[in-house]
Amino acid sequence: MRLSQQQIQHYDEQGYVVLEGLFSREEIDLLRQDAQVLETEQRGHPEANTYEKNGRIRAAWAMEIDSPAFEAASRDPRIMEPVTQLLGHELYLFQSRLNYKVAFEGDVFQWHQDYASWWQDGVPEGGDRQMLTVLIMLDDTGSQNGPLRFIPGSHKRGMIQPQYDETTTSYALHIVPDEVVEELAAEAGIFENVGPAGTVAIFSGNLVHGSTANRSPHSRRNAYFAYNRWDNQPTIKNSRRKLANTYIANYSPEKLEPLDAPVLPDLAAQA
Repeated sequence: MRLSQQQIQHYDEQGYVVLEGLFSREEIDLLRQDAQVLETEQRGHPEANTYEKNGRIRAAWAMEIDSPAFEAASRDPRIMEPVTQLLGHELYLFQSRLNYKVAFEGDVFQWHQDYASWWQDGVPEGGDRQMLTVLIMLDDTGSQNGPLRFIPGSHKRGMIQPQYDETTTSYALHIVPDEVVEELAAEAGIFENVGPAGTVAIFSGNLVHGSTANRSPHSRRNAYFAYNRWDNQPTIKNSRRKLANTYIANYSPEKLEPLDAPVLPDLAAQA
């Protein structure tokens, strides 16, 4: 699936591009099945999970190491083709996570830039043609169940000096200061990334984004794959983050080879 020149321009100017209907309902159902296992002690690496203050699941890190379906999704040509258009062909998977917004209880993700944390992991550059994230919606997402929100064009500021927030949620995060968020939102507004399950969004590591709490009766799960250029690997071997588990960044990378064709349909049929 190749991006059009218009889509590439939108990514460069706004910091993101949204692709609807990239994955079928059957493929998403398979990823959902694995998502249910990943949030439990049944996954092979339960220590890779983080939890809300109330004990509910918040995120499953490095889900591809325990899930053939998510591993296949990370190398699916429908994802890898647009990613290589934007970053080039020598890539690796720097980070992956599955964020859970449990119905009624899913907590906020404060306004932040991913690269502010990746810099703590030792990644030297965070430009929109060096590092990016692919999001796959596993659930239908509307305004009420905590959609991811972007501030268009905010990636052009580069990395904004963050504040380290250890109190708002169970997961400490390098956040963009409120006054900067207000300034950016006043200039460009806020884009809500809503849509049906199977929708994909690609966004820059410097794009300011966040999400509200989920107080609706509908859970919302997003899978994230962060891709990095091979020549932009971390210059250190352990994260400088104050709080980090060993699954939060890939310090032993291998070059990522796209699959020749999607295999999720066959895996879904077998399931």
